Amino acid sequence: MFGLVADDVLYLKVDGESVDRFIDLGLEPFEYEKNGAKIKMSYYMAPESIFEDFEQAKEWAALAFDAALRARKSAAIATAKKKKDLHGSTL
Repeated sequence: MFGLVADDVLYLKVDGESVDRFIDLGLEPFEYEKNGAKIKMSYYMAPESIFEDFEQAKEWAALAFDAALRARKSAAIATAKKKKDLHGSTL
């Protein structure tokens, strides 16, 4: 998943490689409250300019999609490592 919409706001996936671009523009992270605690997720508001400029929309969508792919790859590696640790063998 590389984006989500909450309360009519588009949020895009970020990671360590992309988050600074969002922060530099003053864009806010997606947060929600659960059991009285604020939960931050790795999604930030999309820049308003992407709704007016197709090329910018493609650029920011690609940035978010790449972050999602990196997260998926990291999760797959972590899962494989966990299985290896549990079973004491290589996969």
